Amino acid sequence: MITARSILFASAISANMLFAMAGAQAQEAAPVAAEDATTGLADIIVTAEKRSNSAQRTPIAVTALTGDALAQAQVRTLTDMQQLVPAFKMGENDGYAQLHIRGIGSSGFLPTAEGAVAVNSNEVYVSRPIAQLAGMFDVSAVEVLKGPQGTLYGRNATAGSVNISTARPTNEWSGFVRAMVGNYRAVNLEGAVGGPVAGDAILVRVAGFIDKHSGYGKNLVTGTDISDKDAWGVRGTVVVKPTEDITGTLIYEHYKQDDRGAALHYFGATGTTGLPGALGTPPVFAQLGGYAASDLQDVVSPRDPKFRLRVDAITGILEWDLGAVSLKSITGYRDQNSLTFTPLGAGSNVDAFFIAGEPAHQFSQELQLNYSSDRLKATAGLYYFREKDASIPGASPFARSLLNRFFGIPEDGTPDYIVDFVEVGGTIKTRAKAAFAQATYEVVDNLSITAGVRASKESKEAFLINGFSLTTPYVSNSPYSNDTPLPPVTAEPKVSFKSTTPKFGIQYQMNSRTMLYASYSKGFKSGGYDVSTVAPAFEPEKLTAYEAGIKTTTADNMLRFNAAAFWYDYTNLQVLQVVGPVVVTTNAATARVYGVEAQIDAILSDQFKLEASGSYLNTKYKSYIGPDGARPLLASVDFSGNHLNNAPEFQMYLAGTYSWDLGAGSMAARVDGEYSSRYYFTPANLNLLSQKPYAKINASLTYKSDARWQVTAFVKNITDITTKTSGVVNTPILGSPAQGAISPPRTFGLEAKYSF
Repeated sequence: MITARSILFASAISANMLFAMAGAQAQEAAPVAAEDATTGLADIIVTAEKRSNSAQRTPIAVTALTGDALAQAQVRTLTDMQQLVPAFKMGENDGYAQLHIRGIGSSGFLPTAEGAVAVNSNEVYVSRPIAQLAGMFDVSAVEVLKGPQGTLYGRNATAGSVNISTARPTNEWSGFVRAMVGNYRAVNLEGAVGGPVAGDAILVRVAGFIDKHSGYGKNLVTGTDISDKDAWGVRGTVVVKPTEDITGTLIYEHYKQDDRGAALHYFGATGTTGLPGALGTPPVFAQLGGYAASDLQDVVSPRDPKFRLRVDAITGILEWDLGAVSLKSITGYRDQNSLTFTPLGAGSNVDAFFIAGEPAHQFSQELQLNYSSDRLKATAGLYYFREKDASIPGASPFARSLLNRFFGIPEDGTPDYIVDFVEVGGTIKTRAKAAFAQATYEVVDNLSITAGVRASKESKEAFLINGFSLTTPYVSNSPYSNDTPLPPVTAEPKVSFKSTTPKFGIQYQMNSRTMLYASYSKGFKSGGYDVSTVAPAFEPEKLTAYEAGIKTTTADNMLRFNAAAFWYDYTNLQVLQVVGPVVVTTNAATARVYGVEAQIDAILSDQFKLEASGSYLNTKYKSYIGPDGARPLLASVDFSGNHLNNAPEFQMYLAGTYSWDLGAGSMAARVDGEYSSRYYFTPANLNLLSQKPYAKINASLTYKSDARWQVTAFVKNITDITTKTSGVVNTPILGSPAQGAISPPRTFGLEAKYSF
């Protein structure tokens, strides 16, 4: 339903669009280039269409963030970035990234799950959600592309794409060192150095970071800190230029994390909601006289959580510039292993947990051909992807007394022990091939049309482990290993999925400062298998998108205004939920999404800069009947008319920076804040499994010396608001508790940086 608030919000954006268009038409035509902007807002160059272009002349809703902007906002991972991007929500569960753009995304939290937002690092697709939260260090830029990017980016870019670019070495030696200390014993060190080693022919850069802090909460049973962090990484980049026309780039990156960051926090009892089909009882721990944590940052469990991740990545890029034509080869290899050990019981006296590892190996190869002339810009290419991803081990051990209680088995006087209740896992092999082409042609001066298409074929094979027992003892030779003999492997039929994803667009350059555009595009996410159950493959999901927007820069380059309106038709969307003791993916029939979003950057004076963004989002399941973990006594529930997951109706961001000179340096004070209306984590749209409306405020004060060093004091989440970032209803064996992940509390610190 369109509310009065949504009408006011849309009207405000429309008024701003008309004002911007009027101001833009009053300007004289002049070429737009970064070097022309000697004053005012800097032009941002993006590669959203796989070639360099001004963001203001790229007909895609894209939020581009430079490395300096990310550092200013204290962004360390993708999770920190969500407030800067309209209609972007970023959560995690058990360390698995859950990215959503405009209400489209994935809530997966198991090995082999895939997202609907493609994450690319240095032009290589990062397939595993558990690796997408690896630390962002020495980053030169991040681009968030909204809407399906099925033509140029392909697999699993249904909702959009997040493109991360790391810093490259330059022709002169340069670098930086940054150190931060803060509350919760936080220490963050980052540095990089690079330059020429053989004239301009060979350039190198080495970067690294360490990120540590103590726990934001405690396990009140064991007294151990939880939600701490202990991560580090290194990266080496070599650029070779044997001739003026040929450039080769080789990047190696290693990341490692080992901490207690995989905790599930207790949100409440779904059994006492009064809904038809709910259990009608509190969680098992409460029935047995146990207790839960009163502070959302804490947990209560007989065991401590554990999270480990190791990622190694090699990227090779070869570019050959032939003038109007250029060729590029992008080769990527990624190898990882992980461990998540997550207590599930939600209370002090229930011993049940989930343990899983995810060894994964992926290889990708992309070949691109680019052509550029005065009127025609074209890109064509071939893509190949291969991955072997596994869940080893994958087990849900439970205390035998819990199982006896749930299944009605009388106690026989045997001492209680841990049963290897569920053994799930296995290996999924993926192959993907694609050919793509996209061209933009300027039909007449300032009026261009775009057409593109991608033909894809993807196949998946599954070799699954699926076993249940009510008596087999769980064997573990260390606290975080599963040494119980595995059940037999079931080979599932090989499945293949084909797709053709077109794009058509039109753009009109009203003058040098204002562009209007409209587009039609499709996105595709392949089907596949759940590693947690032996079942037929779920179907692929498809998205058809219509979008129109404006990009304008006015007031002598002091005001930038970008806005977009969109409408999505979404079919067969993949929804993941806990059903009994396992996690399954079901296909919702249809959904629709529409909304508007806007971004404003303004220099109001020589000292004051303002940044603002906002989005209105209306999402609805048009037709979806499926299981609901909160109502396990019903075989299925009709969710039609409910909101999609992680889709707040309103989301806003405002930041102001005031700077002034101090003779030998300058000072800058910055305050920024975000607001989000309520959003839900499951199709049932229960308040218990949602995040209510909230506002968060951050502040910083930076002194920059003319001697190339700076010091920043900062506070994040000043009012110390704890928000939920993901949520799930756990198995009825535990009484269907609502659990999930939460955001950090208030943090503050002091950061020093020296550049050379």
